[in-house]
Parts: sequence; structure tokens; C-alpha cells
Amino acid sequence: MNTFKNKDGLTEAEFLAAYQPKNYPRPSVTADIVLFAPNDKFDKLKILLIRRGNHPYIFCRALPGGFVDINESCEAAARRELKEETGIDNIYIEQLCTVSEPKRDPRMRVISVVYLALTDGVNVKPTAGDDAAAADWFEIDAANYRKVQLTNGNEIITYKYMDYLVNNGKLPHKITQIIKEDNGLAFDHAQLITCALQHLKETVHYSSELLLELMPKQFSLSDMQKMYNTLTDKNIELSHIKQLMQGYIKNISGDIYTYKGVDQDE
Repeated sequence: MNTFKNKDGLTEAEFLAAYQPKNYPRPSVTADIVLFAPNDKFDKLKILLIRRGNHPYIFCRALPGGFVDINESCEAAARRELKEETGIDNIYIEQLCTVSEPKRDPRMRVISVVYLALTDGVNVKPTAGDDAAAADWFEIDAANYRKVQLTNGNEIITYKYMDYLVNNGKLPHKITQIIKEDNGLAFDHAQLITCALQHLKETVHYSSELLLELMPKQFSLSDMQKMYNTLTDKNIELSHIKQLMQGYIKNISGDIYTYKGVDQDE
């Protein structure tokens, strides 16, 4: 610790000893997780949603997540909350964005760090825990422009959104805004889902190997083709998929592949 003094004549040690955090307003921090997996046919994504068991938004669907403990990182909180609320752990996760609208949570000022998570869904059976009343997969239908429908049996959640451009800096960039929700998602989670979908689609365009996080240990090239086409809104041939994934996958037999580094006898 250095011995330089500030304008009040205090060293760093003296400044920290006298510092009173309670004198300053402090927002709470949460971690929310957008978890995607392929459906059984590999032609659509599905998303994991919990049903909230307490106020606010009691019984509404929401993303798994919760408050960051004082002695853990945001990613550690995301992984902990995902396991506590759904029983799922040890999956791919990356930081997606941070949301900080002052009134996004009716309880208090809450800033959320949002994570994108991916799994192949094999042997993943969500089990509600902690303050979640339920945890279920919803199939995503985003074929209609600016409209997203989430379906789990007879439970359907539909919302519409719009994109607009803002000019900050030299180039305009896109902002997504939710303009209508039917049947309701908690907080601003419809917007977070839309942002995660757009990010995943854009990322797979230039980092196609990310697709492997959605595939089981052994998969057919045709299933990977369907998943890639779903994410990119394209209709590419099998030969193109094989070329894109060259260096990342290896053939086992016929149309069955695995990703390199995996022992097929495991």
C-alpha cells in the first residue's frame, strides 16, 4: 500500500480506515442466465424458464438467477443460482451484457449481469429449487419477424419487439426494445432473451464452432446442419457444414460425428 497523501493529508491506509460505504447509495447486483438447448429434432432452440415462487412477479415465468453474494464473482453467482434453481451445472457460460435501467426491479435499484449458457440438453432434467416454483423448457419460435413465441405444452408466452438505431460515436448501433408482451415474463427478461438470441445467431455466423456446445457427444451431420440453419436463417448444404467444422469434428461412422478431443468409447 503506497504512502502518498491526498489533498486532505491522508495516506491510503488512513483513507480506507475512515471510509464509510454506508454514506453512499449502493445498488444491488444480480446474475441472470439465458440457457439455450436444441429441441429433439434440432430444428429449434428451447430455453429454460423458472416460475417465480414469490413477489414481485409471483407465478410469472422468468430467467433463472439471483443476487450476487458479497464474496463471490458474478459468474460464480450465475453458476450457483442456475444449480440452486434448476439443478443444472457444468455447462458453457459467457457474459452477455449488463442491464441497469433504474426502475427495472420494483424492489430497489438492481443491476443485472446477464449470462448466455448453452447445453446439449442430453440427460438435463431441470428440477425447481430455492425460490423457484417450477423449472421447465420452452420451445422458441422466432420465425416471424419481431415476434417471439415460447411454448411448453399449453403454456404459451408471446411478445413482440422492435429494433432501432442510435448514433453514439462514429457508427450507429442497434438497440432492441420490447414493445408488447402477452401473458408476461418477469422484469425485463423478454428483452434479455431477445438480446441473447440475436447474440447467438450473430456469433455462430463467424464462430461456427460454438455450435458444438449445443450438440451431444455423438451427433449426425444432418442434425448439425439443421441447428446451424435454424440459428443463421440460412439453408446451407451438408458439405458446407463439414467445411465449416473442419478441425473441430471427426467422423465415427457414416453420418455420425463427434467433436475432436472426445474419446468415442467414453
